[in-house]
Amino acid sequence: MASPKPPQHLSKAAKAWWRQVHTDYDLDDHHRHLLRLACESLDQSEQARAAILEGGAVVLDRFGCQKPSPWVDIQHKAQNRFRILCRELGLDVQPTDGPRMPRDATYGGRR
Repeated sequence: MASPKPPQHLSKAAKAWWRQVHTDYDLDDHHRHLLRLACESLDQSEQARAAILEGGAVVLDRFGCQKPSPWVDIQHKAQNRFRILCRELGLDVQPTDGPRMPRDATYGGRR
């Protein structure tokens, strides 16, 4: 079965990643929704990065005091959403002997 086409509103890079994930992983319908959100987060992070490069990470408020650009927070939140969604999709799970337990269907029920 051919993999579904990526949503049209995604950037070229996000569409390429969408196709790569579909090639490498067997996704159910609900996973495609999470993948779309991850791709949108990736695009939003890149848009924020470009805005930071153009306008700087620090801006002046109305009193002339320096403060972080709003794009810094947008980029941080988008990167965090991307990381969480990748983890929820299981894209970062590798069999390791590390200290963290991988997330699976029983993740919330462990004690």
